[in-house]
Amino acid sequence: MENISVNALVDSYQIHLPREVCLNVAKNILLEFSDKENILEEYKVAIDNLMANEQIKVINCTGTLLHTNLGRAQTNMSFQGHASNIEFDLVKQSRGKRNLYLSYSMNLLLGTEGVCFVNNNASSLFLTLHSLKKNNEVDSVIISRGEIVEIGGSYRLPEIIAETGLKLIEVGTTNKTHIKDYASALKQNPQSLVLKVHRSNFTISGFVEEVSIKDLKALTKEHEALLVHDIGSGLVVEKKFLEKNNIGYFANEQHVQDSIADGADLVMFSGDKLFGSIQAGIIAGKESLIRDMKDSPLFRTYRCSPVVSYELQKTTELYLSKKEDSIPLWHFLKLSYEELLKRVNTLSDAISLEHSIEESYSLIGGGSMPDVRIPSPVITIQTSLVKNILSKLSTLSIPIIPRVKGEKVIFDLRSSFEADDVLIADALKNL
Repeated sequence: MENISVNALVDSYQIHLPREVCLNVAKNILLEFSDKENILEEYKVAIDNLMANEQIKVINCTGTLLHTNLGRAQTNMSFQGHASNIEFDLVKQSRGKRNLYLSYSMNLLLGTEGVCFVNNNASSLFLTLHSLKKNNEVDSVIISRGEIVEIGGSYRLPEIIAETGLKLIEVGTTNKTHIKDYASALKQNPQSLVLKVHRSNFTISGFVEEVSIKDLKALTKEHEALLVHDIGSGLVVEKKFLEKNNIGYFANEQHVQDSIADGADLVMFSGDKLFGSIQAGIIAGKESLIRDMKDSPLFRTYRCSPVVSYELQKTTELYLSKKEDSIPLWHFLKLSYEELLKRVNTLSDAISLEHSIEESYSLIGGGSMPDVRIPSPVITIQTSLVKNILSKLSTLSIPIIPRVKGEKVIFDLRSSFEADDVLIADALKNL
């Protein structure tokens, strides 16, 4: 059989990837296969698999609002990558400090003295513990056994603490930890700090007890110890907004502002969970402790990019301006069942494919509030060809990601933008 050249193989399948990428794939295919028909087919499969891993826009119809695999909180990105005054003082016309306005705004929102920003909340914890060990002569971390967490991506709290060189001191039991447990540990380990970790991705119910930040503050003040709260989810939205819009899912979720008011010396949380913005770690609290962190050589290694700083700034402004429903997460949560049903009915009328409208529920996701179920109407396609449907949806120019339950493909519009409904309708028409 006639040999095929590298260039001819690349030209056999016209796609948008850079030619250098295609040439490299083609060379590897030609080294592995000799039959021309196999070569052409294997090249196409290899290119398709590679393109499937490009980072592109998708439409989230899973009903999980903070879907970790889809980037958690959706944002209306407003920064285009142009030059900015990220580190330039426009008044003095010389080099300036980063995030002065963002820090001012965030401190105003949270009621804190100081704040700094890193690339994610795992970085927040590591940098915080490293700094407190170095600058405050801390040698141990006291934590309840019920709060020693693991989250996705191989993050285990004890391993992060071990990396800082601090000793982990576990107190209490999985289901019950009392103030006396902390008191005993502080008495035996006077150079310790107390770390409270919010169990955001799991719950413990039944015969349980934990110690509040307010009670821990009274204890740590008595022992002249520091109190750190890894609150994780980062709920900052005004309670009036929740009440006004009948969003009652957060009654037992502690606000960042409450943790600060109750006495936490430092609080840390994610930017892309209930804060509803871009991936970041936000550390807030006492100015002197924040300053020490910013002065650390490690801080630069975790520093946020101008894109992240800008998006955090815009989200913070929306909270301060009482425009919470302009933040996609809160817009999705604010939608009533009836409002969603109108969208679902419109979509249903536009498609002829056999389907049903069912009562279901959406989830918060992102390791936040796993027990919350948000009533939502959904479009359901009952089929034995689930894989075929998913394959067609995933190869669209803008892929659509539904959720699957058995032989049901479910489209939950609570996690998608209304502007994308026409794309969803077009996709369903062509299944």
